[in-house]
Amino acid sequence: MNNVFTITMKKTLFFLAITTLFVSVLSAQEVDPKIVRYIDKVERAKDRVKDADARLYQADSLMADGEKIKEKAEATLKELAREKKNIERDYFNAKKPLERQLRSRDREEVSQAKAQIREVEADYREKDRAWNTEYRAALREYNSGERQVDKGKEYLKKAKSRKKETEKKLKQAEKALLKAQEKLAEEAKN
Repeated sequence: MNNVFTITMKKTLFFLAITTLFVSVLSAQEVDPKIVRYIDKVERAKDRVKDADARLYQADSLMADGEKIKEKAEATLKELAREKKNIERDYFNAKKPLERQLRSRDREEVSQAKAQIREVEADYREKDRAWNTEYRAALREYNSGERQVDKGKEYLKKAKSRKKETEKKLKQAEKALLKAQEKLAEEAKN
C-alpha cells in the first residue's frame, strides 16, 4: 500500500511542477480565460485524486482495525476453550466420587450423595451459563471484526477503481491544459 502512495505522490508532484511552471509562464503574460478554466479543471482533478487517496487510506485502516479485533477475539476464544475444558474436568472430577457413593447400601449416604450431586450440577450449570455468555460475546466480537475486514476490502476495491478513474481524468485535464497552452503560445507567435 505504501508503494502506491509513494508512486502517486511522485506523479502528483511531477504534474504539480508542470502546472506551476505553466501558471508562472501565464502569470507573466496575460491570462486567457480558457486557460484559467483548464487550470481549474486540473486543480479539481487533483483534489479528487487526494480524496481517492484518503479513501484508500480509510479502507486500509478499516481492514487493519478489523484484523486487530479478530486477533483479540481469537485469543479470547482460545482462552475460553481452555476454560471450558477446566470446567468440564472439574465437574467430572467432582461428580465421579459422588456417583460411587450412590451405589452404596447405606440410604443416608445415598441421599447425601444425591444432594451433593445436585449442588455440583447446579454449580456446573452456573459456570457453563457464564462461560456461554462470554463465548457468545467473543464470537460476536470476532464476527464484527470479520465484517469490518470484509467492508474494508469492499471499500478498497471501490477506492482503487475511483483512484484509477481520477488519475485518468487528471491526466486528461493536464493534457487538455498543455494543448491549450501550446495553442495559445502558437497564437502568440503568429
